[in-house]
Formats: sequence, C-alpha cells, structure tokens
Amino acid sequence: MEVKIHIDKDNCNYSMYDPTGCKKCLEICPPKVFATRPNKKRDFSIPKEKRVDPTIWILLTPWADYCNGCGACVEACSKGAITIQFGEKIIAPKKAASGGGSS
Repeated sequence: MEVKIHIDKDNCNYSMYDPTGCKKCLEICPPKVFATRPNKKRDFSIPKEKRVDPTIWILLTPWADYCNGCGACVEACSKGAITIQFGEKIIAPKKAASGGGSS
C-alpha cells in the first residue's frame, strides 16, 4: 500500500535544540517513521560567520512505508502540520471549529 506523509514545514514547530519546540510526532509514532536532520548542509570550510545555523533542523519521513495509518501523529500535532495518505484513505488534521455560534 502506498503511503505519503506530508509535513507542512510552514506550520511545523519542530526544533531539535529549542526546548519549546514540538517533538510530539517523534515521540508518539509507533513505527517511528520520522527522522531529523539539519536544515542545510554545514560547510566547515567557509568562515564561521557565513555558515548556516546549526540549530535549525527539519523533520523528515524516510520510513513512511512503515506507517501503519494509525493517525497518532496527526492527532498529536497541535499545529495541524501532518497529513497522511494511506492508500485511498486521507488522514488529515481536524479543522478548527468556527466561532459562529450565537449566545
């Protein structure tokens, strides 16, 4: 079964070094499909001032084919940044309820 996991990098609050950064998907995923790496390759041959920030990391899904479609990561993501296509099934974040109720 084909599995695709999309991470909205604009909404994802993952941070390897920031203690306030989110790591819920890494912690909750039973088959551990997520991994991390620095945002850009660090080149130590250039002057220190011009190197990329080593504290900026991104979230990846190199083992998406191990995903079991449980949706735990989608539920755990408070930013709604994860969507899974598990075969024909789409597991997406629930939309925030609109405040259209009257009192």
